[in-house]
Amino acid sequence: MKIAIFSDCHCGFKFGEERGEDSFKSLEEAIELSRDADLILLAGDVFDTRIPRLEIISRTAKILNKTKFYKSNAKLIYSDKQINHHILGTPIIAIHGTHERRTKELINPIQMLEDTGQLIYLHNSTVIFDINGKKVAIHGMSGVPERYAKSVLMSWNPKPIENAINIFMFHQSIEPYIYSPLEPPTLKPEDLPDGFDLYVLGHLHWHDEKKLKNGILLLTGSTSITSLHKNEANQEKGIYFYNGKELEFKPLKYQRKIFFEEINLNKIENIENEINRIISKIPETAIKPILSLFLYGKPKASIDLNKIEKMLSKKAIVYIKKAEAKEENTFDIKLPLQKISPEEQGIKILKDILKEKNCDIKNIEDIFELLVLDETEKVINELLK
Repeated sequence: MKIAIFSDCHCGFKFGEERGEDSFKSLEEAIELSRDADLILLAGDVFDTRIPRLEIISRTAKILNKTKFYKSNAKLIYSDKQINHHILGTPIIAIHGTHERRTKELINPIQMLEDTGQLIYLHNSTVIFDINGKKVAIHGMSGVPERYAKSVLMSWNPKPIENAINIFMFHQSIEPYIYSPLEPPTLKPEDLPDGFDLYVLGHLHWHDEKKLKNGILLLTGSTSITSLHKNEANQEKGIYFYNGKELEFKPLKYQRKIFFEEINLNKIENIENEINRIISKIPETAIKPILSLFLYGKPKASIDLNKIEKMLSKKAIVYIKKAEAKEENTFDIKLPLQKISPEEQGIKILKDILKEKNCDIKNIEDIFELLVLDETEKVINELLK
């Protein structure tokens, strides 16, 4: 028995930019490594956005479609949900993540991949496979807003299947593993259902394994770099294989290195000399590395950030952050250093507007999406509730 496990591919991340091919190349390599697996588990955030461009969907589907020509010993023997397509090759079982989550009435991109026969989509549902006479039960809970995670899990209350290897797959923050302090988790390890052999957790972009009372908690990590912090930079990207008892990590060959540098502008007489020093430290690599540069303090002379970026971009893909003073744990924060997405900005603006109007609305994300789709009547009905 061999089960391939990975997550957070974020297909379409930086699409059209210098890093725009990374997500596709990493996914393609992960699928190729899974050639001799009986099952493939994708623990959410296959895509980087809720409504990916058609070009992104097409490329992702073509890569996943390769598994139809693989050989697998897995046979579906039970599902508590309707599956409307014939399973060919190696089955892919997936959940949606935070980047793919949409309102209940709308199709998310993982559901669409199921409707076109690419995979089996789970949300509070279970499938059971027979692999060489051994039952393997996959229980999947797709990503929900953190404030609802515990109540959704308690309401579903999945139970392990007798005489089977039971895998629980979910996509949330869970203490002490937190993606963003802006969305604190409601789940703790002791809230996870008892009796499972393996708990597969997507969402966090660094990988880890932790022994629980009854099984193993696996943080899959991501297949390519999106956010920039040391938890990711100090690890290789890769995928896991599970044989029913043990986990094996397999690194991907396509990897970008991340370098972190900071400059105290209070102590620098000549910024260009300091930039040249940093350039000399960046090695020549087959794949252009990423440089996260933090500038803090008050410069003694004016600084041309465009010139600095141009100097550094010959050796690396550059992200520059500037602040008046040095922050604590500058590079260890869980939040990405780059700017938040337009969608996140829109949700934040909507939250601020509703707060000013003294509206205590919990499903802000759903209302925002309905506004984007010009579903004004539905928005009014939600607000009236």
